Amino acid sequence: MKILHTSDWHLGQHFMGKSRRDEHKAFIDWLLALVDRESVDAVIIAGDVFDTGSPPSYAREMYHQLVLDMKARQCQLVIVAGNHDSVSMLNESKSLLAYLDTQVASQANLEEIDSHVIALKNKEGDVAAWVCAVPYLRPKDVMQSVAGQSEQEKKLGLLQMIGDFYQRVYDAACEKNKSLKTPVPIIGTGHLTAVGGQVSESVRDLYVGTLEALPTSVFPAFDYLALGHIHRAQPISKSGRFRYSGSPIPLSFDELDRDKTVVIVDTDLLAEDAFIDDLFAEPADPVQLVSIPNFQPMASLKGNLNEVIKQIAALELTADKTLWLEVTVIADEYLSDVHKRVLEAIDDKSIELLRVMRRSTVEKKNEGFEARKTLSELTVGDVFEQSLKSNLELDEDESTILTELFNACLVELEEHQQDGGEKPL
Repeated sequence: MKILHTSDWHLGQHFMGKSRRDEHKAFIDWLLALVDRESVDAVIIAGDVFDTGSPPSYAREMYHQLVLDMKARQCQLVIVAGNHDSVSMLNESKSLLAYLDTQVASQANLEEIDSHVIALKNKEGDVAAWVCAVPYLRPKDVMQSVAGQSEQEKKLGLLQMIGDFYQRVYDAACEKNKSLKTPVPIIGTGHLTAVGGQVSESVRDLYVGTLEALPTSVFPAFDYLALGHIHRAQPISKSGRFRYSGSPIPLSFDELDRDKTVVIVDTDLLAEDAFIDDLFAEPADPVQLVSIPNFQPMASLKGNLNEVIKQIAALELTADKTLWLEVTVIADEYLSDVHKRVLEAIDDKSIELLRVMRRSTVEKKNEGFEARKTLSELTVGDVFEQSLKSNLELDEDESTILTELFNACLVELEEHQQDGGEKPL
């Protein structure tokens, strides 16, 4: 059978004042066409289906329509929660979705390890793979705090507990494999930062203050490990069998330099590879990367002001889509008219300027220079985030709640503007 691995959709994301609704719809349409063309039997979404714990209604509609579209194609769907996803929200429809061949792993269940082992069946109805559906593991889900522990002891304790949880789920899958006439591949999932993974500016650190990244040695000997959280597609093992699929659309401007991909894993080739003698034959690669089209033109330009203006003039634009632009002007001196000059350069072009930043040429950060940033160079989100940090004494949960409420307000405001301001807020 063929399994498609993807992650970090962030449905409902509000990006510098812009909705990603059209991009996500275009991606899902493309994905469904790929499922049809490649005869994909199952899709794994390795976390962060949604951008916030309280996604807008259109994002929930996309989620449920995806389930129906997969069911219509007889394609199984496995969804594991990420750090952005709300456990309670995913649980709302979890039981119902199970009747539509969609399995949701929202939270670690230490008491019922077998619940994390999901059978994927081929078109003949036979088990063709086991999925160890491990979601984002919050420290409180897998360990209890012990008074008097040092920071290092907490790190080692969390690492041990995460490793133990993965091993228990893997052992349960191995036990189920024994009941089959022929063992089938075991696929792992995870939503975390693994050592060696290259992050982007849109990725929030996990296990902050305790454990920032996990070594690959913490994972059992999965035949394939479908990871999420890091938005750049990349392997973390030499074989390429442990890998991040990456996000399907760029979630920050610094992700523009890498292709966006989904991964298709052929379990038949995984099984053949397990028994082949490398001395006599070269096994076919069971892992196939499929590039995702770019659904929204974006560009990030950098240089001194004159260089940036020349780069803007050289941009290749399309008539049907507006390009989203980020500009970084490098200069030591303070330029008061940067934003105005850039706006003049894009006048009469199908370009929308989302962010203008200034950077000093001096490697050492000049705090005085940074402090002279004008309000026009900051996004609404930047201002809100800086206000949280500087004006309020909040814990992590309170900051998360306030941020989600703020994002919900932005989405409502944008929808109000799209409706022409006719509907009351």
